[in-house]
Amino acid sequence: MSITAAVLIILSAFMHALWNFISKRRNPSLAFFFVNAVMVSIVVSPVLVFHRQTLLILPLSFWGGVLATGLAQMVYFMGLAGAYRNGDISLAYPLARSLPVLMVAGLSLMLGHRTEIGNLGLVGMLFITVGCIMLPFPRFQRMRWREYLSVVYIMAFVAAIGTTSYTLIDDYGLAQLRAWLLPQQSVQSITLLYMALQISSTTLMMGIGTLLSPSERRQLRQILKPPRQIVLGLATGLTIMATYGLVLAAMSYVNNVSYVAAFRQLSIPIGAVLGLTIQGEPRYTPKLLGIGIVSLGLILVGVG
Repeated sequence: MSITAAVLIILSAFMHALWNFISKRRNPSLAFFFVNAVMVSIVVSPVLVFHRQTLLILPLSFWGGVLATGLAQMVYFMGLAGAYRNGDISLAYPLARSLPVLMVAGLSLMLGHRTEIGNLGLVGMLFITVGCIMLPFPRFQRMRWREYLSVVYIMAFVAAIGTTSYTLIDDYGLAQLRAWLLPQQSVQSITLLYMALQISSTTLMMGIGTLLSPSERRQLRQILKPPRQIVLGLATGLTIMATYGLVLAAMSYVNNVSYVAAFRQLSIPIGAVLGLTIQGEPRYTPKLLGIGIVSLGLILVGVG
């Protein structure tokens, strides 16, 4: 992997951990993430205007997928907000990042795609499982199954369901878009178009979810009162978009995209360290060991 790719991925990992840390500090809600999404939608709207003729020829089935990925993203942000409101980022963040890897890999195995997962990947999945089991316990002597019924664990699981869903939907939708538009348009142009559509759909679904919930409407009114909240929303939204953009850019500098997936997991120990130091979250031995094991497992999955 080139130095350029390494720098881009490491920067992306820091930014991903940073926007999650900022979100945790704001005691987030769906309304908070909706404001972020609105800001990003405004930024990417010129992409949709530029491709307006292309949008007219896309089939109805594709638009169904675009709406589905927006719904899955809303589920992800609902779960993430709930996990951050009710628990430590040093617990919620590793769970929300690692559980989708297990879910996607598990679905692949269930569908008979064993050859797509190497032996290192299987070892990595085992590591992730062990790490996730250890994370919620304050001490090894107090390992009780009811710890997994805590709100933070349940909401992290909801976030993981959303991530798994939009990952599978986006993989299929982007493949469809490439099949229709190549070679008339470049891969980079098609990817940017899909990203703009995904962001717009996510904004729409989160807007509907916010408006349908009385508590989220109250949160939205509070967020929009001070102008600095809007500025913070714009900054967080742009950071989220830039994080994904750096990953896409890094893919152009590697021969094996799995290395990108593996090194992105640097964000887990970074996010955990931010929580354990700046937030002053408890430094339980099982939690620290679990974070390390999960991080190693994710790297093995990415490489294997």
